[in-house]
Amino acid sequence: MRTIKTSGAASGLASYWSRIAAVLSQSDFRWYWLSSSTQGLAIGTQFLVIGWLVLEVTESSAQLGLVIFLYGAPNVAFLLIAGVIADRFDRRYVLIATQGSVGVIITVLAVLTIADMVAIWHVYTAAFLMGFVQSLSMPARFAIIGDIVNPSSILDAVAMQNMAVHAGRMVGPPVAGVIIEVWGVGVGLCVVAATYVASVVFVTGIKKLDRPEPADAESVFRNFSNGLVYIKDNSVILTVIITSCAFGGFGMSHMQVVPAIAKDTLGVGAADIGLLFFASGIGSLAGSLYLPTIGTAHVYRALLASLLVFTVVLSLFAWSNWFWATWVFFLLVGVTGVGMVWPLATTMIQLETSPEVRGRVLGVLQFTPGLHFLGAFPLALAAGQLGWEVAITAAAGLSMATTVWFALLRPGRPEVNRQKAAVA
Repeated sequence: MRTIKTSGAASGLASYWSRIAAVLSQSDFRWYWLSSSTQGLAIGTQFLVIGWLVLEVTESSAQLGLVIFLYGAPNVAFLLIAGVIADRFDRRYVLIATQGSVGVIITVLAVLTIADMVAIWHVYTAAFLMGFVQSLSMPARFAIIGDIVNPSSILDAVAMQNMAVHAGRMVGPPVAGVIIEVWGVGVGLCVVAATYVASVVFVTGIKKLDRPEPADAESVFRNFSNGLVYIKDNSVILTVIITSCAFGGFGMSHMQVVPAIAKDTLGVGAADIGLLFFASGIGSLAGSLYLPTIGTAHVYRALLASLLVFTVVLSLFAWSNWFWATWVFFLLVGVTGVGMVWPLATTMIQLETSPEVRGRVLGVLQFTPGLHFLGAFPLALAAGQLGWEVAITAAAGLSMATTVWFALLRPGRPEVNRQKAAVA
């Protein structure tokens, strides 16, 4: 009797979906996934809405860059402390407190906007407070993955989390663009606030986490200094963090000023800007869908390749002046950037770190999104002098140079094929 073999492609696809189903079968992860979906919707929407509000109030790209900078400054400044908080306290409560607070801040801004009382300093204040609160949230959000899934499922869980976030980023901006043009910015802000409330509700479905208690006798300073020593002593983790931070500070600095870029170079309105964010969301989602096909032994190489390809497609995006070509390039930026680089870097940290320091190490990695907020302001200033094309291309080049030197050329770099085996 002849045995009929399943094709490699069919077998691989079956394995892919079985692993995804196994992750989603875990009740705590499902609640977490729903929370991430709604938070992704909120984050994907808030910067378009707030960005358009700034442009309406000030008509200045530099002012938009400054608002993003004010969001990013506390986002970076408090990340190390946030990592300690993520390791010391129940990560569920950290998420509930922070996301609820952001919802309140945006609600206040919405009321001021609808009442026609909003001034630019209100937006400055809201951006700063949101940056501070979000800095406390993100290490806990990523570190909790290791608490609620098995180690062997971490890559799949990270991929699913990113799919959720990017699905929100894909759907939110075009809807927000239509809402802004039909009902105004104030209603758009109300929608953002509501999604944060929904995210909080879903987090409450996660059961109490079974985690080892931290050593209370250890000071906060000693906590995060030990985390920095841990990073310094692990060549792979150090390389991942440095290259990811360059990716965030240089390569992703354009992301939050897309409303200004599109308005200046393409002459489009809020609805079309929403379509650009939709392209980025599709690309990011596509990248996340591909992630589970990457074996854990290849995560590091895939990360470096994604970093390099990202800088090329970002440069193409910078020089496009036809809307639909820009749309396609922005989709590819989403695939290689947020869709690949960020989740691959997060997965490497999850695989390479011990549970007791995971929050602190992820807190340092969170400099990556924090720095792209900080980079938006100098990028906008450079664009005012050189044009968006030159400014974005230069930023992409700096990201590529950092990756090539630190990961591929410097003495003491880790081997590209070297990666700790995934735990069973």
